[in-house]
Amino acid sequence: MRPPRNPRRAYDADGNEIPPVKVGQSLADGHRTVMAYCDATNCGHGAEVPLKGWPPDLPVPDMALKLRCSKCGSRQVRMMVNVKELYAKAYGAGRTSG
Repeated sequence: MRPPRNPRRAYDADGNEIPPVKVGQSLADGHRTVMAYCDATNCGHGAEVPLKGWPPDLPVPDMALKLRCSKCGSRQVRMMVNVKELYAKAYGAGRTSG
């Protein structure tokens, strides 16, 4: 019998855990921030969180365990890639469409 799934982890089609990216790897890949989003009902607040200063071996999703929403105080926080930073890196900062 398998242990229960960790909600901060991704799993493949066979149910095997996909190792999460760690803070040190994100920094090495050129990322400087990640996004934290509040999952509390009627909140949805989001904020950029700098990666600098976090332990390099800490899985990025586990950063949520140390955070609290600055809007409502909830600890129901999830971490995501900072899409704005990702797009700026891919397409050049300041570039607009059209």
